[in-house]
Amino acid sequence: MPERSSVTLADVAARAGVSLATASRALNGSVRKVRQESVDRVHAAAQELRYTANVQAQAVARGTTTTLALVVGDIADPYFAAIAAGAIRAADDAGLVVTITSTGGDPSREAAVLGVVAGLRPRAVVLAVSRRLGGGAELASAVSGLVAAGAGVSALVSDLDGAVAGVSGVQPLVIRNLSGAAALAGALVEQGHDSFAVLAGDPSLATAHARYEGFVAGLAAHGIRVPDAAVVPSEFTRDGGYRAMVSLLDRAAAGSGALPRCVFAVTDLMAVGAVAAIRERGLVPGVDVGVAGFDDVRMLADVVPALSTVRLPLEEIGERAVRRALGLEADGAIDGEVVLRASTAR
Repeated sequence: MPERSSVTLADVAARAGVSLATASRALNGSVRKVRQESVDRVHAAAQELRYTANVQAQAVARGTTTTLALVVGDIADPYFAAIAAGAIRAADDAGLVVTITSTGGDPSREAAVLGVVAGLRPRAVVLAVSRRLGGGAELASAVSGLVAAGAGVSALVSDLDGAVAGVSGVQPLVIRNLSGAAALAGALVEQGHDSFAVLAGDPSLATAHARYEGFVAGLAAHGIRVPDAAVVPSEFTRDGGYRAMVSLLDRAAAGSGALPRCVFAVTDLMAVGAVAAIRERGLVPGVDVGVAGFDDVRMLADVVPALSTVRLPLEEIGERAVRRALGLEADGAIDGEVVLRASTAR
């Protein structure tokens, strides 16, 4: 008997006493008719020889595999982890296996990552990454290559994005960050907050920029302006939120400006960092300074005080993105829901 690693389809065909083409059709479920007797002999021979099909070779023959490629910004970020959970569930329902790769939060790596993904010949691709404003030509070219190769592609895009949404064949799933942040601003004003700062994340990222713009517009509708000095850019992370909040606290301590009644962080992770910085200074989050975030990440549910935020159905987003990539869903927009909790209760 040939060694398992060296068994070929030709060996299976010879053992079953059929042609190579018949063996291939019997094992690959071809629509071309193969006698049941031959099918049974081929499967028995494959089991006896412990033959394993070469998935990559089949992909070359068919043009695609049964793989769904999920490209995320940072798999360690609970935002992307929740989206991945939903995507895996939907892919499983569709009979697809998920391959996850991360850009490490570096938008400049996206085109290179997609080049690797293209080599896998995926049936579908979901892009769940934060893209930079004003760029995207190289990314659009890489995505166009995937579409041309037959992959269904969907992308999570902000309502101020569009880096790949305009690429022919890409199915965008729009996250309405602008309107969600504007609604949060209005709700916080109605709670009684009258002065604000914004922990803006990386202003070149489409998601961060949209949330900042929406929040500022929501305040402007109530006659409130955020001073330029109260808008602090930083990393789109917990530590970024901590450092941004520290800079606001230091400025207030130095007499360079009053501490705002409420701080809006463009992600929940940044809000957690802000809460830590406030508490570190001997202040009480939610009492001395209100803190609000965006996303409503489930694993942060036990943060004290509980975060006011804009809830996004993250696992549903992952599911719908997969269905969009497979052409199973036409609607492509997600609205956020304002949730007020103790962190802004005053």
